[in-house]
Amino acid sequence: MSVPNFPPPRDIDLTNPFWEATDQGELRLPACSVCGAFQWYPVPGFACHPEATRHWREVAHTGTVFTFSKVERAFLPFGSEPPYTLILVALDDVDNARLVTVLVGDDQDSVAIGSRVELSPTVFETHTLPTFRLSA
Repeated sequence: MSVPNFPPPRDIDLTNPFWEATDQGELRLPACSVCGAFQWYPVPGFACHPEATRHWREVAHTGTVFTFSKVERAFLPFGSEPPYTLILVALDDVDNARLVTVLVGDDQDSVAIGSRVELSPTVFETHTLPTFRLSA
């Protein structure tokens, strides 16, 4: 199976720390400086504490498949050709934030809601995507 190859935008200050961490093989999400609540996808301000600042914290590289979809038809004019499997991952140590990503590996047909996954970044020439694979 393939992985859609589209470079992330590098001109958005709110998301640059995420992509910089991903390029280093890390997974970081923004957390509220007051209460520590994670916010993903990042938007200006926090609902919990609008005056808070954003702290980018490294999070678990493991999680559970919350839901998934097998893409059989191209719906974007760029990137890799299907098939590929999109997954929504509930990370182990992050409450109320889920990460949309792509499942990699040869065993994608056995994915199910509740499957355990682990970070397995896909490195392209210009960027790295935080893809996941099923855990052994």
